Amino acid sequence: MLVVTVFLCSASFIFAKTTRETIELAENYLLSNQNRDGGWPLLPGEDSDVEVTALVMQALLLQGHGSGWTVINRGMDFLIKKQRSDGSWSGNTAHTIFVVITLHLGQRDPDVREKGLTWLSEAQNGDGSWGKQFNQPGNVLYTSAVISGLRYLVTPRYSPVTKASDWLAEQINPIDGYGWSMKRGTKSDVIATSWVLQGISLMYDINVQLAWLKQQQNEDNGFPLVKGKPSDPEITAYAVLALVACQDQLNTDKLAIGYLKNMQKEDGSFVSQTPIELDTPKSNLQTTSFALLAVHARNIKKNFSSGLSE
Repeated sequence: MLVVTVFLCSASFIFAKTTRETIELAENYLLSNQNRDGGWPLLPGEDSDVEVTALVMQALLLQGHGSGWTVINRGMDFLIKKQRSDGSWSGNTAHTIFVVITLHLGQRDPDVREKGLTWLSEAQNGDGSWGKQFNQPGNVLYTSAVISGLRYLVTPRYSPVTKASDWLAEQINPIDGYGWSMKRGTKSDVIATSWVLQGISLMYDINVQLAWLKQQQNEDNGFPLVKGKPSDPEITAYAVLALVACQDQLNTDKLAIGYLKNMQKEDGSFVSQTPIELDTPKSNLQTTSFALLAVHARNIKKNFSSGLSE
């Protein structure tokens, strides 16, 4: 979603050109790893994965590729075929909202999207939260992921969004009071806080929490899981998406994008240990997709229509 601007000064022009090259390298890496069934794997050569396919497709669609392109159509067909009879994808709330967003961006199958949204509505707990699956206890990350997607599809006062935002606000870390953590009783971390801020920024004053997030940035301009740990490309991408969603005025996202540019491998990929399936940090398509989404972050909103009514 970043539209590269040609600046007047030569130094800025060099940065813009480098960013464009970064985008093209990442795009080529994603395109070269599409499987025959139309989906994408977490690691090259593995079986296609619904979540990874949805994220890759979002990155490519926001890159400007239309639904008339064969690559996009094959990916869409793969996702549509993977919808379960109950309307979900994998019975997973995050997977389902990611796919619904992808189909929305590609303007594909409104009935399929609506069925997915209906399942998400039914999967929401009475307290406003979502768990990983139907009828599971509320989880900060899954609740944040769902409303981070819904914010582009519905009005801010849509009841499921307001209830989820209120629940997330109540989950703020009692240890430090500044952010959120993936596990209760631990210090606030960048992953959980970034996802929560993407979701609740339209409903709450989050200036204190946003300031805390910025303070976690390392000297290399990337973001770690927690202060004092090494920066990670996927975690940095989460932070960039949060900064842009919160309309950050200090352009911290530009600094973080510079970090991503420097961390890209020669084949266009990005290495991270963030995907829970990985035992050691590896180049993977999930992290590369998030990096590309972060670079494009400023244009996300432009790619969505006014969405559903309240």
